[in-house]
Amino acid sequence: MKKLLLCLCTAVIIVVINYLATLLGLKFIDASFFSGLLSAIIIYFFTSSGGFTSNQVRLQVQAQTGMKMDEEKTAFNPSFAFYTAVAYMIISFIATFIYYKDYFI
Repeated sequence: MKKLLLCLCTAVIIVVINYLATLLGLKFIDASFFSGLLSAIIIYFFTSSGGFTSNQVRLQVQAQTGMKMDEEKTAFNPSFAFYTAVAYMIISFIATFIYYKDYFI
């Protein structure tokens, strides 16, 4: 139940982001793929460990204290929110392709 609620909340947040993009003059279908892509990137960035931002913090601490710290390995454990964002992105890509099939074919 908790996982279903998390997926539903994630989908609602992505749809709200997509709707807010329509206030800028975009069509809902045009902004949907990019809303899903942006959401997946943000979820990936904030839920992964290691990487560029962790190395920057580690290097700053080393510079200030003079103590060598172990480097953290990059790891990403995808959550249901990430899977929901990717599913939204794939579904919106298919819907966009169907909507604009005359331009693609």
